[in-house]
Amino acid sequence: MFKKLAMAVMIFLGFGCAATAQNADDLISDAQQALGDVDSVMYSGSAQYVNFQQCSANAAARRCEGTHDPMRVITEYQRVIDLDAPASRETGNTRNIGPGGSTTIGDGTFFQHVSSEQAELSGDWADSLEYYITPWGFLQGAQEQGATSNRRTLHGESYRVLSWSPDVRAPSGASYVINGYINDDNLVEHVETWVGQNIMGDMHVFASYTGWRDFGGFMVPTSIEQTRGGWPYFKAAVTNADANMNNVASLLPAPAAGGGGFGGGRGPVEVTVEDLGNDLYRFTTGPGSYDSLFYEFDDHIMMLEAGASHDAIAAYIAEAKRMMPGKPIRYVMNTHPHADHTAGLPVILAEGATIITQANNQEFFERALNTPRTLLDDALARNPQKVWVETVDTRKTYTDGQHTVEMLHIYPAPHSNGLMVAYFPQEGVLFQGDFSLPRPGQPGNDHVQAIVPALIKLGVTDFDRYINVHASAEPETKDQLWAATGR
Repeated sequence: MFKKLAMAVMIFLGFGCAATAQNADDLISDAQQALGDVDSVMYSGSAQYVNFQQCSANAAARRCEGTHDPMRVITEYQRVIDLDAPASRETGNTRNIGPGGSTTIGDGTFFQHVSSEQAELSGDWADSLEYYITPWGFLQGAQEQGATSNRRTLHGESYRVLSWSPDVRAPSGASYVINGYINDDNLVEHVETWVGQNIMGDMHVFASYTGWRDFGGFMVPTSIEQTRGGWPYFKAAVTNADANMNNVASLLPAPAAGGGGFGGGRGPVEVTVEDLGNDLYRFTTGPGSYDSLFYEFDDHIMMLEAGASHDAIAAYIAEAKRMMPGKPIRYVMNTHPHADHTAGLPVILAEGATIITQANNQEFFERALNTPRTLLDDALARNPQKVWVETVDTRKTYTDGQHTVEMLHIYPAPHSNGLMVAYFPQEGVLFQGDFSLPRPGQPGNDHVQAIVPALIKLGVTDFDRYINVHASAEPETKDQLWAATGR
């Protein structure tokens, strides 16, 4: 009796799985036909994007008013998608500030490319997802990867949902998942996935495609919007489109080699410590370093800035514990939330430290760093902690009577609306993040020009040493700062 019942259940489940697969196959086919069953598509118009977790200042808005505010304008925007390759390329013209702390507006090019090699579903999901979150790429992946289908409600609307996973797995070993929401017209209205990101954790990547229009036998959305981690990332307004182009290969040449990022290692880390007096220390790894300060209070340690790689921050922490045994690292001060000044935060936060940051950064840090990290395999993923954020409005003092540090909001400043410096009155030290001094005799850029008026307004002019998170070749002074601003 039991064997007959078990066989009946297996047969029922088998029919159920076959029906689900068949339903998914039919839905994929119907959606591809609704889009025009194209081999390639090209669309153009205007767009906006952000320099994610960095400053987005541009010709139209010279000051950063938030982590991803303002968005940057792209004119003559164009995207080409080749499903046969498969590959994708986005281009356009921009007028933004230059890299490396520049405040000069210049002409530039927006460029985003997914090559055929990057589109391999056994490769890096972060590299390929820009192709697969498009309606056409999503359906292609769904067809190849054996998608499943179900019904789901999103934003009060009912959709048929296709779900599938690439072959590659996340660093944690978990599977990535991508979902496509198909409306009653068989059009892909939303696509979502998740990817591990150093600060954003399991970062939700969500793309919406609305205002679908027939451009001559094939459909293209006239409004495209993408968010990452719930924050603005990309928008496009499409005015023209073409499909099945004969010259698609020439529109998608191979990209130039290159790359980079934050949070990785760069070989063995050697930490050098400079004693600044009164239990204040500067930690550095030499040229190209992101320096940190450590301040020893009576019953705890404060770390200031964690912008270095995970390996470097781990080495800094190990050295601090060796030098100051038995004391917890209670705080980590962040100068501002740009990616290169937050890269090592997961390492120190796994120790249970509280972030000290300017109040304008609170929402970003609390949302981002308390997102689950199931796709990552780093210190914070292995030792999950509730991340606590302590904020500074204009200024805030931390002291035990023998050691004092003041956190100061530098505003207005073009680089960030949440920019802070640390002032150590007893040691005569000012520690800052991105006000790098020019060569002797050269004027400071707009960032540097902003710091001195703010310091004077706050009454902070009595210091000798001027320390940058970005290691300088030689020690710098207040006199050099004042000279760079013509004072």
